[in-house]
Amino acid sequence: MQKKEGVFPLLKKSSRFLLLSLLLSLLLITTACAASPKDGRIVRGKSAAPITIIEYTDFQCPYCAQGARTVSAVMARYEGKVKLVVKHYPLPFHPAAMPAALYFEAIALQSPDKAWQYYDLVFANPQRLTESEDFLKAVAAGIGVDMQKLERDARSPEIYKRIAADMQEFQQAGYDGVPAFVINGKALIGAQPAAKFVEVIDELLKK
Repeated sequence: MQKKEGVFPLLKKSSRFLLLSLLLSLLLITTACAASPKDGRIVRGKSAAPITIIEYTDFQCPYCAQGARTVSAVMARYEGKVKLVVKHYPLPFHPAAMPAALYFEAIALQSPDKAWQYYDLVFANPQRLTESEDFLKAVAAGIGVDMQKLERDARSPEIYKRIAADMQEFQQAGYDGVPAFVINGKALIGAQPAAKFVEVIDELLKK
């Protein structure tokens, strides 16, 4: 019996990357020419928090997993004062990164709380990402996501456009790697220690 396809058709890996590259190129052009849509991003933390951390990430990147743990500790330290917004820059040599990003955004349409559970679980198990979509589906099912809706939403043009817009924004900013964090406009590139975040946040809170 033929295995059911996931977010991506069962193509050879090289063909899959080529198809994805072409699709993203098209979406980048579309995004650049279209008017800016409403953001619709989910936020971790209080929406009224004075400090916003924008995190550009790749779910298969070990440094991004380290960065996510650091941000979690920082948010606990500044509870109520810091909120997190996740954006995506899936690297082309990480085959599970794009499906993981698509699933995060698709799950967010169902439940922000479940999207953050997914975010934590995927980053807590980086070694499992070699299983690609099988692991991602298991995580989603385990937190009670509507799997049929997830499959539909993860294929939607809106989700692809959102990730393409993130990638374009990242490139235009000139960041040279992930993770990249922007704290109220101040950029921190790489898996920086918590002390670097504390330094920036404390200075911002004095203003």
